[in-house]
Amino acid sequence: MESPFMDARLARLFSYWRGKRGNRPAPARHNIEPSEIAPLLPIVHLIDVHEDPLAFRHRLVGTELVEKLGRDVTGKWVDEEIYGCMAQQIFDGLAAVAWEVRPYRRLARLDWFTRPWLAMEALEMPLLDDEGRVSTILRGASHFTVGADWGVAGRMSWPVAV
Repeated sequence: MESPFMDARLARLFSYWRGKRGNRPAPARHNIEPSEIAPLLPIVHLIDVHEDPLAFRHRLVGTELVEKLGRDVTGKWVDEEIYGCMAQQIFDGLAAVAWEVRPYRRLARLDWFTRPWLAMEALEMPLLDDEGRVSTILRGASHFTVGADWGVAGRMSWPVAV
């Protein structure tokens, strides 16, 4: 089967997530062992899911992402302060991962960033707490390119078959 991802590292991260989930909708957060995915950590991004009201906070951002974007949003909330006019779309995408308990693949032009012509590929996967609720989103992001190369007008996203 051919990988749907442009970056083989995202395919490896997805395969790892699938192996850890077993027959559950998603793996538990404590099932993820950073040492098992050490070569992928530079593209890994962990986002905490908060309830009542729903909110998302960046827990950890990989070094490659910080380097490519020129900023580290670790500890910051997903809001207008860091995403500007794109905040609601980004929030809604993360909400879909959390509510549907399923992974999503995204191609996104970085309109919120200082280089809006730049686009990236991302994979967002839910992680469960001990009660079976999505507590964290494991995100892999990479393959930065000129958005026009993919025909990305804005954000395109779709669920990934598991």
